[in-house]
Amino acid sequence: MRSSLLKRVLFRLHWIAGISAGLVLGVVGFTGGLLGLVQPVLAWLTPGVQVSAEGRELQSPDRWVAAARAAMPGHTVRAITWEGPDHAVGMRLARAGARPTEVALDPYSGAVLGAERGHAFFATAEQIHRNLAAGPVGKQIVGASTALMFVFLSTGIYLRWPRRARSPSAWLRMNTAAKGRGFWWQLHAVVGTWLLIPYLLAAATGLWWSYDFYRNAVNGLAGVPAPQRRAPASDAPQVASLDPAWSAFLREVPDATRANIAATTSADGALEIRYQTAASPHDRAWDSLKLDPAAGVVRSREAYADLPRGRRFVSSLFPLHSGSWFGVPGRVIAAGAALLMPLFALSGLWMWVLRRRNEALRREAAIAQPSLDAGTA
Repeated sequence: MRSSLLKRVLFRLHWIAGISAGLVLGVVGFTGGLLGLVQPVLAWLTPGVQVSAEGRELQSPDRWVAAARAAMPGHTVRAITWEGPDHAVGMRLARAGARPTEVALDPYSGAVLGAERGHAFFATAEQIHRNLAAGPVGKQIVGASTALMFVFLSTGIYLRWPRRARSPSAWLRMNTAAKGRGFWWQLHAVVGTWLLIPYLLAAATGLWWSYDFYRNAVNGLAGVPAPQRRAPASDAPQVASLDPAWSAFLREVPDATRANIAATTSADGALEIRYQTAASPHDRAWDSLKLDPAAGVVRSREAYADLPRGRRFVSSLFPLHSGSWFGVPGRVIAAGAALLMPLFALSGLWMWVLRRRNEALRREAAIAQPSLDAGTA
């Protein structure tokens, strides 16, 4: 009796959470899945960003900056992204009163390949993913819906607890012969069990961006102080020449595979180059060099592996959220799970519609039964 009552209460809780947050999570999850595909999609939309290094000499950053300025008059280069010898260089440019622009440039010829197609679409998808493109109010809605995801997962697991709980097939095997509402339940419950761990990981890490108190608690447990906001790039001094720092970087880190080059100096007058090598554990594991922009002398070096464990953990939150911490398989699983999230909102809603319809049919049958009995008496 008590178990039956608890099940009814948890079912109602699961249903209420689904009505209030399911559609929001469907939208947030789907856009998150799209963001997980951003690199291959941008490469497909703009195949010109793949360049050949064979028999060609890499030009210097100053030549890249000059070519970008000539192609985009009135813009200032803020940062340069180098992705290795077989990729175009990404140039981030800004102009007063306008959104930053990303263009691709051939690092060997200096030819501007144009703006990468799809950036505006993915920028919009990111805004929807973070705050439903509705600013602070949308951010609160996304945060509350993400928190409710723990309610979904915990009540959903209890409600579908099989009699043979120790049998993996009882948890993971789908009955493809099911029809009607049973088929939708199979999709909702079994697929949800398959994706339980990716969803738990996405929710636990996603709250870090949603709520300051959650972020401060995680940072506090990790021993990481609150990050200081950097000055806007427009207020930072431009570097007259990037070549001395770039030459020093290539000399100091010959095995670098990626690099982000700031075109402005920090508060101490140094120019920072963040980089990765083939040994970097994930795509947010940045080492960094701070150099004198004029002399190309290394002022300081910070290796990711030497960071305190807490800082490495906090820097891993986004790779855990996106799945990239686990390499390509992790990205595929995380993106697939996110793209499937609307399935649970839609299947849950459809099961509710079918349930209401079946209840209405049973009530009509109950009302009609006395009349049939009277007619046969």
